Amino acid sequence: MALTLIAAAPPPKTGDAPISDWSNIETVIVTARSPGPALWHVVRGNSEVWILGTVQPMPKDLQWNSGEIRGLLHGANALLLPPRARVGLFEGAWFLMTGMGTLEQPDGTTLEAALPEPLRSRFVAERTRLHQDADRYEKYLPAIAALMLESDFWKANDLNITGPQKAIEKLAARSAVPTQAVAVYPAMDVIHDVPKMSPAAHLACLEFALSDIEIESAHAVAAAEAWAVGDLAGVKANYSETKLDACLQQNNAYALLRERAIGDMAGAITGALNKPGKTFAVIPMGLFLRKGGVLERLQAAGLTVSGP
Repeated sequence: MALTLIAAAPPPKTGDAPISDWSNIETVIVTARSPGPALWHVVRGNSEVWILGTVQPMPKDLQWNSGEIRGLLHGANALLLPPRARVGLFEGAWFLMTGMGTLEQPDGTTLEAALPEPLRSRFVAERTRLHQDADRYEKYLPAIAALMLESDFWKANDLNITGPQKAIEKLAARSAVPTQAVAVYPAMDVIHDVPKMSPAAHLACLEFALSDIEIESAHAVAAAEAWAVGDLAGVKANYSETKLDACLQQNNAYALLRERAIGDMAGAITGALNKPGKTFAVIPMGLFLRKGGVLERLQAAGLTVSGP
């Protein structure tokens, strides 16, 4: 897939909802039966799958009621988790020794010196707010710096992307429910494609990371708190997939894995319905509800997905 120029969207006003048009998102009205996260339900014959959509990032200390999920996990056939990336030990070590230079600026160039205005000023202002020196990012390509900057923002604000999933894995372990990622992908394919991204795509990655930080500063806590009580109207008003994800889809390997993840997740749910009993699945809200996402795939397969 050819690399294309991404036009960086202007940063949102602090109080605005990150998404005002949900016309390209499957609209399913769901109300929670208990003061906990909303769940979707798929049934075929004597088999059923319960689906939890998660938002990211979330506060590390977010309080939420896991009672209903704990009950559903009891006696379940399996807990299905989203695909994960893996770097082989030898492959990773070899890349560190021989390939790191491909992710770095050309000799004699630093990140900030290579950035155009006003992007440079926005980047400097944000890393200063995060108490990070220029030398932390200076040798890297913009897409790598973008990933680092957003990660630094999460760390500084006690946010993470795995909190609910890790908690549910612990609940499954207590109930002796087998846990499995639906697929494992080679992360090095994505890393090797980073240098192939166009200069415009690299700059867009940094623009999108900065926009993400502005959105998450205003809305991440509110989105997580709405998720915790099954308030999908509140989630819709405050949550959107990271804009950085859209940029990374200019990386051919990443785009292919993103599409593959949707298919693998839908396939795992459909496959679970071939076995009597219940299965529980955890899916990032974006993969589940986006146009062409897991929900649409399940419906195209003739399945009815209902709310609680």
